This record gives sequence, C-alpha cells and structure tokens, in this order.
Amino acid sequence: MNMHNYLHNTLGFSNYEIAQMRYFTSSILSELSKILIIGGFFLTIDMFYLFIPAAVTLCCLRICTGGLHFKHYLSCLAVSFSVFFIDINILNKFLFIKPVQLLLLCLCIIINYLCAPVVSVFRPIPNGIRVKRSKRQSTAIISFYLFLVFILPTSSYLNVGFWMIILQSIELLAAKIFIRRNKSNETTCHSCSD
Repeated sequence: MNMHNYLHNTLGFSNYEIAQMRYFTSSILSELSKILIIGGFFLTIDMFYLFIPAAVTLCCLRICTGGLHFKHYLSCLAVSFSVFFIDINILNKFLFIKPVQLLLLCLCIIINYLCAPVVSVFRPIPNGIRVKRSKRQSTAIISFYLFLVFILPTSSYLNVGFWMIILQSIELLAAKIFIRRNKSNETTCHSCSD
C-alpha cells in the first residue's frame, strides 16, 4: 500500500489534505537541502561564520515576505547560492557609514511594506489579514535590524545581514514587478482575443 492510499483510506485524509502535506514536506526538504548545500560550501571556504547571520536574516524575512519563486529545484538553488555568494563574498567588502545604512534600511522597510507578500503560484493567494500581518512582520524585522545597526558597533556580521536585507528587498521588488507585468500581459492577451 502506498502512502497516499494509507493516508486516504486508513486515516481518512482528503486528497486536498494529502496534497497539502506533500507540498509542505517537499518544501521543507527542499529548503533544508539548499541550506545544507550552501552552508557546506561556506564551511569549506571558512566563511560559515558569515553564512549563519546571512541565513538567519534571509529566513526571517523570506518567511513573511516571499520573493522570487522558481519551478525547478536547480534554478532555485543556483539563485539562492548566488544571493549568498554576492552577499558574503562581494557586498560584505563594502561598508557604508551608519547614516547611509539607516537610510537604506528605511527604504527597505518601505519596499517590503509596499511589495510583501509575494507567494508561490502553488500557494493560495493570501487574504487581507495575512497580507497585513506579512507587512507588519517585515517592518518589525527590518526595524529591529535598523535598531541593531544603530546601537551596535560595525561588524562583518551586521554587514552581511544589512546586505541580505538589501538583496531580499530588491528581489521582492523584482518579483512584484514580474507578477504585475505577467498580469498586464494576460489582460492584454485576453482582450486581443475577444
């Protein structure tokens, strides 16, 4: 007996509930494997200590804001790896003075508030309550980080988090533009065929 039949016949789960469990399980395994692969890379080049704050910052934001979503695991892994590599190995070398960092984080708060959430096409469109909660959570996370940047001395740990917030905000903005462009093209195509 396969797992689907067992869940359906023995435990009484509906096909929809089983599909939700399958999506949840595959999402968790996919994200976990990407973190292990990317983390393993930074471990081998002795930069794991910077991967941790970057990953924590990204996970906190990404959970509530969403962003770009890919249909294939390898494309998602490649983009995720690129974001971490750019953050840790390239952008982390650039350090802005605190007033500039604070100003950019305020800009990120605005971008995240206006654009969040951007969910996968495989997930239901969030209702008004979830949208508001997502906006509040992203605002709180970036505001907390802004506070940390304000009170703590500059460090590479804070800097990778700062750049990850910048990169995630750019990604979120790109995802929102992509979605709007696709909706506009669909509307144009439908009106042309009428």
